[in-house]
Amino acid sequence: MKIKPILFSLGLAALAACTSGRPLSQGTAQPVGSEEPNAHGLYYYLPTTSLQIEITAEKRIRKAGPFYRFSQRYLNITDVITEDSEEWSLVDAKVRTVGQPDKSRLFKVNTVGFPSMAALTLSKEGVLLGLNLPPHRQFSRDAEHPFGFEPSMGWGHPRGDGKATKEALTLAEVNFNDVPMSEEQLIKSSTTAMAEEVAKEIYRLREIRTEIISGELQVSGDVKVLLEEMDRLEKAYLSLFVGKEIRERVTRVIDYYPGPERSINTVLIRFSDKKGFLDKMDVSGTPVYLEVEVLDGNNTDYVALETPKSENTRGLTYINPAKARVRVIDRTVQMLSEEVFLAQYGQLLRLPADLTDGPGVGVELDPATGALRRIFNK
Repeated sequence: MKIKPILFSLGLAALAACTSGRPLSQGTAQPVGSEEPNAHGLYYYLPTTSLQIEITAEKRIRKAGPFYRFSQRYLNITDVITEDSEEWSLVDAKVRTVGQPDKSRLFKVNTVGFPSMAALTLSKEGVLLGLNLPPHRQFSRDAEHPFGFEPSMGWGHPRGDGKATKEALTLAEVNFNDVPMSEEQLIKSSTTAMAEEVAKEIYRLREIRTEIISGELQVSGDVKVLLEEMDRLEKAYLSLFVGKEIRERVTRVIDYYPGPERSINTVLIRFSDKKGFLDKMDVSGTPVYLEVEVLDGNNTDYVALETPKSENTRGLTYINPAKARVRVIDRTVQMLSEEVFLAQYGQLLRLPADLTDGPGVGVELDPATGALRRIFNK
């Protein structure tokens, strides 16, 4: 039998395959040169970074009570609301970065075998999030868009007025209908008589509460619950004299896409102490400014500089984002000053070409900037 020669021939064939220059597993990422995929295949976008500015305002509503004129006469109270008013003030500003597809940075992945580069994790918009990411590291829509909506493209334009998290309460919605007026109080022939009757009820509640607390009056049931209910009634009756003041916070979110300038100063939104948030074109309000200053100077696209003789022309691409200073200014008062990272001003780089040729290498990128977060083994 000629078993040994056959085995020897098979070994030579395997060795030839390994030394022929054709890899068993390899991945290549190449720029496409168009904004959309132009053929079948595996594609990914790198992100461009949008700013989401969250501005919080406080609305103060002051509603005069129907008996405010009698507060000193019947209750000896002088600090009362005497006229209805609405007043707004800005109280807080925050910024977050959000990634969206950069249509100028579309890449096609070609593979031989099953390298790690074939195990892409993409956002719903096709932005590269990583390779071989475990299930608990998959990014949800909320993680990509933390304020609950997708940003729109467009250099240097806020997305409308922004979205409000809720609508503010209006002065017309503030009333005294929750005050439990009795029939005896309501049938009085004049406002003066009604005010006097309500004042008597306030004094009566105070006397009963004092007797309960001192032990002079014994009551059945839960004393704590009873006292809390008496406090609620007294406050309701008192509001008819002193009025109501309600403070409510409302948040607006404005999406802004910075670029191409490296130094930006623009009106983000306008604001009025009488009307609250206004459109940026409404000159009845004062401007709230957004300033963006890119701090890093190197934004080289090393992929675009590649030549056939370049050492690495197929590794996975990622971004070294640029640092920028973001400020939100209410007229002359600085509400926010924070450093962020922006993909569109950063460097475009590649990972070492052979790093992801094996099947067990994991890569995680920042979904907002395309920056390298970590490299790990599965």
